[in-house]
Amino acid sequence: MNCKFNLRSYVGICLCFTAAIIAVFSSHGLNRFKYNHDKKVSMLMAFNQENYLQHKLIMNAMQAFFKSSKSVKKAEFEIFTRELLDERAAVLFTLTPELALGYISDSTFIPELDTLVTSLDKHGRLNGLLPHYRLIVLDIDEPNMPYLFYAIPLKSLLFNIEKLKDTCLQYSSLQLFAENNYCTMQSINMMPSFLRYRTDLDISIPEYNFYYTLGIESQVSPLRLFEFTCMLLSILFICALIFVLLYFKLVNKHLFNRIERENKFNVAMVSSINHEIRTPINALLGYSQVLRDMPKISDEHSVIIDKMLWSANLLYSVAENTLNYSKSTTSTLVLNNAPINTLQYIGNIQDYYNKLSIPAGKTLDFHVSDKLPAVISVDSSKLFQVITNMINNALKYSTGKAVRCHIDICQRPAFNEEGVSLFQPTSPSLSSNFRGYYLRILIQDSGLGMSKSTKELLINPFTVDAESKLKHVSSIGLGLYTCNQLLTQIGGKLRLHSVKDEGTKIMLHFPCQFDPSRLSQPLNPVNYRDMDILIVDDNSFNLEVCNAMLAEKQFNTVCANSSKAALSQFVDTEPDVVIVDYQLDEMNGLELIAKMKCIQANTQTQYFILSANDKNEIVDSDCHSDIYFMQKPFNTAIFLSCLGRDN
Repeated sequence: MNCKFNLRSYVGICLCFTAAIIAVFSSHGLNRFKYNHDKKVSMLMAFNQENYLQHKLIMNAMQAFFKSSKSVKKAEFEIFTRELLDERAAVLFTLTPELALGYISDSTFIPELDTLVTSLDKHGRLNGLLPHYRLIVLDIDEPNMPYLFYAIPLKSLLFNIEKLKDTCLQYSSLQLFAENNYCTMQSINMMPSFLRYRTDLDISIPEYNFYYTLGIESQVSPLRLFEFTCMLLSILFICALIFVLLYFKLVNKHLFNRIERENKFNVAMVSSINHEIRTPINALLGYSQVLRDMPKISDEHSVIIDKMLWSANLLYSVAENTLNYSKSTTSTLVLNNAPINTLQYIGNIQDYYNKLSIPAGKTLDFHVSDKLPAVISVDSSKLFQVITNMINNALKYSTGKAVRCHIDICQRPAFNEEGVSLFQPTSPSLSSNFRGYYLRILIQDSGLGMSKSTKELLINPFTVDAESKLKHVSSIGLGLYTCNQLLTQIGGKLRLHSVKDEGTKIMLHFPCQFDPSRLSQPLNPVNYRDMDILIVDDNSFNLEVCNAMLAEKQFNTVCANSSKAALSQFVDTEPDVVIVDYQLDEMNGLELIAKMKCIQANTQTQYFILSANDKNEIVDSDCHSDIYFMQKPFNTAIFLSCLGRDN
């Protein structure tokens, strides 16, 4: 999160979002209730239309019946009306001009006619009123009986009332008003008005002076209301749960980002300090080596110089371990693989320890398997750090005299949890069951062995061994932990086996790639006298030290302390190798190399970038596969192993 986390804003957004969801759900629910009411209205309209047509057919049939006969007899009237009405509860009867009963379709209905009330309207038309019935008066062509009454029961007018459950039906006209039982129940119901719906239908048959209004009122049933309320509460609960979980997720993300920023700051700070430390360490190592190789050095001075070299080496190891520890805590360790000459690389490590003058009374023996390939692709800087860290620990802490290092190569399933190798062999034919290739390094001493607290350094840095008999030897407890973390993060493995009074064995598996067809060949002495190297660095100490270390190997070196001078020397000498410091005065090392390539596109020239940072920390480093990146201080062993490699 780039902006500061604001709890009030988050709560406000959550409330607005929840209100919107509730509004949408409530609107949908109310629309559904309204739809159900409209469905009942449509059903009532259909019922009314059907009854309207039936009544109109009956009345038209009666008018046609009287028109078709000059004189209708009582028996004919009874037979015709019985067939016409069938099983309907309606009644047809006629009145004489004196308003006396003429013919009637059902004689059992005669007693109810005692309550019949007739009257004339303002137009002089006869109207009638009979309790529980709706009367329609028709004028017929029969002098003795000019009035035909069609009596329809109110229960028929209200149609199938019982079929519309939870619905109030009302019938109203000028003469009477009727309603079903549910209307009484609704009147005492406390249902809110927004959950009630009412529709009035005006029904009219003008030619028969037939007018009335049907009212339908419905409300949400208690069961539906309960379901709606439960759904609403469920939505509120789910929204609250989601927002609480989202809140904790955002808080955790905020904390994670803050920790990540702090870790990056710590790594950047340690990298900056490490960068500043590397320059004097490089000078100390270089000048000490130059002094050691000078003629006429007394044995006493030689011992002092050896101690300086050993101390500088340990100081470099501490600086490198500190930086890698910071990176391992943030999981930013990555491999920068490049091809190296295997035997030459291992031989240079041996030379490295020969020049350091191993502590008195200690011996270091290397054994290299003849099955090692001639060239492997590996992160030589990290491999050098891991091997020298473990050897330094053995030389420093072991109470035994002999330290042995055995190096070979193996193929095995990956160490990561998924079981998929992070580094596949270059030959597809040998890629079987995702088995990866690893350099296997066994470092063994014959001392007293490690105590339990010392073994905890694998998982707990800065542990102090209270049981150690070497309390006079200082240590910050980072080497073992850092190597273990480094190997774990790049897909390797560190195994430790220590037995009291028998010594310690440390097995390292370092991931690599190689061409199995190129096995190790005997290493012949290499003559570097015909190889020209251009060294570019604006720091005089680094320039002088690097020059001295390469001159010792009999390289022909040319130095330049600026970009302008480097371009001039490049044109004059046409070097075989160019070593450039990444941070220069006017431009960086990659920009300088790009200009050199434009001046003379010599594919035989090999370019090296020397930087205090890892390759992955340099912008656009992956775009330059033909440039080898080395970390400061300048390491002759790594440089020589990469010289003449295939890109």
